[in-house]
Amino acid sequence: MPQLWRAKIVSNQEIAPACFRMVLAGEFENFTINPGQFIMLKISKGYDPLLRRPFAVERIKTRQGFFLQLIYKVIGKGTKIMSRMPPGTEVELLGPLGNGFQIPDKLNTALVIAGGMGIASLRGLIYLIIARKIKTIHLFMGAKSASQLIASAQLQKMKILVHLATEDGSAGFAGMVTEIFDDFLRKYSSISSGSNQTMVFACGPPKMLARVASLCEKYNLPCQASLESRMACGIGACLGCAVKVKKPANHFSTYVRVCQEGPVFNAQEIEW
Repeated sequence: MPQLWRAKIVSNQEIAPACFRMVLAGEFENFTINPGQFIMLKISKGYDPLLRRPFAVERIKTRQGFFLQLIYKVIGKGTKIMSRMPPGTEVELLGPLGNGFQIPDKLNTALVIAGGMGIASLRGLIYLIIARKIKTIHLFMGAKSASQLIASAQLQKMKILVHLATEDGSAGFAGMVTEIFDDFLRKYSSISSGSNQTMVFACGPPKMLARVASLCEKYNLPCQASLESRMACGIGACLGCAVKVKKPANHFSTYVRVCQEGPVFNAQEIEW
């Protein structure tokens, strides 16, 4: 059940060009959030900006207590204001919200695809999959350049197989992350043979997700996609984040709300 939480900024550091990591302190002992769920963060105590902003968060535990961590990119007025917030600033957030990723009980192969800032929604999932001792984990990370491969160095030190792609060729494969994913599936077509339990988890720009959904359909792989969308309320009231689905979600509409029914969907259900 979403609640209002008050928090204080502990740190707000730039970790890549125009990308920041913010850590929030508060009474988060009972704050439970699943990978893929999100919060709506109120940036100003006034009316400018008026609306909250949606962010994926992780709850982290240290010797000092429980904290929330979020990674964001400066892309507009709201995030520009956020980037200038010093430690000690008080903020308010609503959460947890939405439906997160589901890890099948018999999963033994996880294919995780992150495009750009999509890794912010997938890091917590990767940690959970590792904790579940899933046999094989492949992470496909894509960005415009090496400097924007957020947390890639840290993730490469973990017990997962990391495949990198950058559009300018500064790290890994020179091209799109969907290209290396397609190449991987061609080489390891047995993954989709039904002999093992495989799931694809993806988050990134709409064009990337559409391509991943197409590849998963081609190779008969189930895929959970976390959609990124502008949101005004985060609770399903404004309908500003509605996306079209292939089959009617109910008797009245062929649209679903990213904030309410999502942000994680079966990729084959979305009308890309």
